[in-house]
Amino acid sequence: MRLIKRLLQGLALLALVLIGAGALYQWQQSRADAARFPPPGALFEVGGLTLHLDCRGRGRPLVLLEAGLTSGSWSWGTVFDAIAAHTEVCAYDRPGMGWSDPIDRVADAGEVAQRLHALVETAAVSGPYVLLGMSAGGVYVREYYRRYPESVVGMVLVDSSHEQQGLRLPAVDGGATLDRVLTLCSWLQPLGVVRFSDALALLFDQTEIPDAARPLLRSRVNQSHYCASMRREIESFAADVRDAEPPASLGDLPLVVLSQGDEPEGDEAFGMSDAQARAMRVVWDELQLELTALSSRGERHVARDSGHVIQLEQPDIVIEAVVGLIGRLRAEARP
Repeated sequence: MRLIKRLLQGLALLALVLIGAGALYQWQQSRADAARFPPPGALFEVGGLTLHLDCRGRGRPLVLLEAGLTSGSWSWGTVFDAIAAHTEVCAYDRPGMGWSDPIDRVADAGEVAQRLHALVETAAVSGPYVLLGMSAGGVYVREYYRRYPESVVGMVLVDSSHEQQGLRLPAVDGGATLDRVLTLCSWLQPLGVVRFSDALALLFDQTEIPDAARPLLRSRVNQSHYCASMRREIESFAADVRDAEPPASLGDLPLVVLSQGDEPEGDEAFGMSDAQARAMRVVWDELQLELTALSSRGERHVARDSGHVIQLEQPDIVIEAVVGLIGRLRAEARP
């Protein structure tokens, strides 16, 4: 019994040493990442949080970029400077993404819109704005417009989510598995296990991430809070896309809707077969048409060679849509 007790004490001590070593490794590498990849924009205090806002270019209307779910300002790298060559454009990071502080709770679309509004006011980034929302970002920019319509003159949606998709898209089996994975990841990430194993490199394989952008992306997703922030944001968003009522009308707001158009394929990680993917695309296209009809000035373009993340797979389509809308708005504003 004494021997067993000694062995258990030794194992406990070893576990503590490994946990301490892992936490130290995570802390040291996080500091190195912060020095190697400082925020490209500026940091602002908003509601007790430090938020990152990156603005480039000059001119009006100003393009406000709202990234997709669990993503951040880095996701616009393929189109950012090209748009900035024509007008001012600003990207930011929601809490826990990119260079912004995390929050340990859910935050619905209303809070996302309010926080963005407070950020641009704090940063003195004045409108008028063209809102550019990708995926979940589309829901967030429509909520922004609902609350602050006087500052918005146009909108571009990049394969935008729909406020009713949680009720209408065919169900897949991967949601519970993803939640368990992110829960485990959130426990292990502060201990350096996720960073050491490079487990989140799988995220890079899901989209066309340029090789030059991968080191920066690794530095952001390996922060100690990232998995927990992803889990919270996914949980928050799930409630935003189960509305009983359809999205609110955009009136005659100039609107461009860009939609994915490549051949749909299944995803084993999410328990989705090719047949399920095709069935989901049928409903997704219906939702995209409904989003286009929200404005009497809505127009839709299908990116035939792109999946969901069009700005990475066919960035020229996004650039052309934004620059074209800017040009039309300026022409209408001339006396």
